[in-house]
Amino acid sequence: MKRNILSFAMIFAASICFAKGNKVYNTFKMNSGDVKEYRLKNGIPVYINDSVPNKVCSVFIIVEGGTMIQKVEYSGLESSLFEMMTMGSKKFSYNDIQLIKYENQSSISHYSMYSGSVLTLNCINYYLDQMMPIMLDGFLNPAFNQAEYDLMMNNYYQDIQFKENDPQSILFDAIHKTVYKDHPFLTTSSVNKDSIKNITIENLKLHHKEILSPSRIRVVAVGNINIEKFIKQLNVSLGKLKGKRTFSVSKRVSNVESSLKPLNINSQKIVLKNKNAKGAELICRVFASPSVLSEDYIAARITEDIFTSLTFNIIREKYGACYSVGTQIISSPDAYGLDYGLQVSDMENFPKYLKETQELLKSGKIISSIDNNSVIYDTLENSLPGYINSYLTRKYSSQSTSNGIASRITSSILQFGDITSAEKIPELAKKVTKDDVLRVFNKYWLSENCQWFEMRGE
Repeated sequence: MKRNILSFAMIFAASICFAKGNKVYNTFKMNSGDVKEYRLKNGIPVYINDSVPNKVCSVFIIVEGGTMIQKVEYSGLESSLFEMMTMGSKKFSYNDIQLIKYENQSSISHYSMYSGSVLTLNCINYYLDQMMPIMLDGFLNPAFNQAEYDLMMNNYYQDIQFKENDPQSILFDAIHKTVYKDHPFLTTSSVNKDSIKNITIENLKLHHKEILSPSRIRVVAVGNINIEKFIKQLNVSLGKLKGKRTFSVSKRVSNVESSLKPLNINSQKIVLKNKNAKGAELICRVFASPSVLSEDYIAARITEDIFTSLTFNIIREKYGACYSVGTQIISSPDAYGLDYGLQVSDMENFPKYLKETQELLKSGKIISSIDNNSVIYDTLENSLPGYINSYLTRKYSSQSTSNGIASRITSSILQFGDITSAEKIPELAKKVTKDDVLRVFNKYWLSENCQWFEMRGE
């Protein structure tokens, strides 16, 4: 079975009624409360959970597509567009927005990823009627004022200048460009030195026209909401966009998979040098990791925590070979992972120490603590429940908040192409066994298809 958490077909957990107007089209049963699907006049779906007990409302406007459908020379363009949406619109100036957000204790923000971009609003329900026009006008009619544009670009230039002198940023950028060479994921959500010349007001306006298509837009809202008033507010704004939403089953997610290419990971070691790395050298081992769409994904995230703990206890505490150490897997449909050491003082022996760590976990053992050079071991089986609980607490502690629920629904839409898959992750995590951990560890972390990267001082 290729997948567990991602059956891409919509999972309709309750009644389905195809009615006109503001009627419910679908109801999704979730732990955080029922999510009801409405549709605007042009077919844009609106998912609402109005059963949360708190007084905070979260509204997310989702635009599907993301960085993977952008050319690499336009890295950061979509994120910049969404930034401009928060910095003034046809009806609200930048200063007006800042003042109203402060007075209403509200926030309007955004984020972009490989599969889409999101404009977010968080406010107390009492202020929702005041904040929605600001969010909607920003999304539909950003002002693109020169002063705010210059402010944004100045921040980008400062960030690029910092990264050009930061050994860690240089190393991770080199890894990304190597692994994703000629790959759709080479394009990033961040502006870089190669793309900043294309972040022009003209290009932002052109891209804005491209995203205003009902076929790419969805809305998620969580909180104590007057649904009739809310849908009416959306219909006179987003509902007037030209075009018609069609409802194919997870066509976008299927397109993502079909467009992917093999990762560019080979055995050639790449050594970079930078004067700022002197005394703080870095090393990484890169390997293919499970796709976010894979049945191995959840077990791999828990394995990530376990192996990070082991590398800390052995490479840093036992041998003192570096200041910071760990392992990380990237969440995407075509992902890579890396074992890393930062501020390394023993570059030559780091691979040997990592090998020792691998062999320990491979044997089903972990280190629970090191005290005065006395190593206390435990079995993976005994320790696994603690790691699972730690993972769930860290990742899903905000699930009960309006923002957390809206984020989970949005993540499910953008990553899995449905509403409920992300909701199932905690239950899947609780079912991870010792055998699952060892299986994914052997399959990915111990794969011979890996590549070393080093950043050394000149």
